[in-house]
Amino acid sequence: MYSILSTSKTGMSANQNKINIISNNIVNVNTTGYKKLEMGFQDLVRDTLNRDSYPVNNKNSTIGTGVKTSSEVRNFTQGSLKETKLVSNMAIDGEGFFRVIRPDGTYAYTRSGEFNIDATGKLVDDKGNVLDIQFEGSNNYLNSGITSENFTVNKKGEVFAGDKKVGSIKLYVGEGMDDFLAVGDNLFTPKDGSNIKISNKANIMQGYVEASNVDISQEMTELIAIQRAFQLNSKGITVADDMWSMINNLQSR
Repeated sequence: MYSILSTSKTGMSANQNKINIISNNIVNVNTTGYKKLEMGFQDLVRDTLNRDSYPVNNKNSTIGTGVKTSSEVRNFTQGSLKETKLVSNMAIDGEGFFRVIRPDGTYAYTRSGEFNIDATGKLVDDKGNVLDIQFEGSNNYLNSGITSENFTVNKKGEVFAGDKKVGSIKLYVGEGMDDFLAVGDNLFTPKDGSNIKISNKANIMQGYVEASNVDISQEMTELIAIQRAFQLNSKGITVADDMWSMINNLQSR
C-alpha cells in the first residue's frame, strides 16, 4: 500500500514539473527569440519481487518505484523570421547569438534582435543592454555617427553609418548548445568551462526578428496528455486510500 502512495506521489510531482515547463513555453509563444524548454522522464530504482511472502515464477521480476523528471534542456532550433522593416531589428538566420553588454559591464548572449537606436547612437534592447559591435579603427559608439536614418548592416554583419563602414557584429556559439545558461530576460551566459567562439555559419537579416520556436499545437497536445497522466496518478492515491478505509472498517468489526 505504501508503495502505491509513493509511486503515485512521484508521478504527480514529475507531471507537475512537466506542466510547469509547458506552461512557461506557452506563455512565451510570442516572445521574440525565445527558445522552448524540454523535459523528459526517468525511472527511479526498480525493486525486486523475489523476497519472502512473494510467490513469483521468475526470480528476476521487478517492480517500479516511481518516476522523476530529467534536467531541463533548452531547444535551440531556429524560429521563423518575421519582417518588421525596422532598421534596428535584426534576426540570425542560422546558428549563433548576439552578444550584449549589460549595465554592469558583463557580457550576455541572446537570439532576440529586437534592438532600438537610442539618442546616443547605441543599439539597445528594452532592458538597456547594448549590442556589442566590434568597431574598426578609432570608431566607437560615441563617434560612429549611427542614427536610425543611416544605420545598415549586411548579411555578413558589417555595420555602416551611411556609406562609412564603422565595424561589424559578431555571432557567437559554444562547443555545444548546452554551454549556455538562461539568466532571464531572454539572455544567456556561458557555463563555467565553456568555450565560446565566433561563428561564420549564419547570416544577419536586417529588418527582421526571429519568432519563438514554440509550436502551440504541440504544447497543447502535450499538456492534455500530461494532465491525464497526473489524474491517473492521483487516482492511484485515491484507490490506496479506499483500500486503507476498507481494511480499517474490517478491523473495527
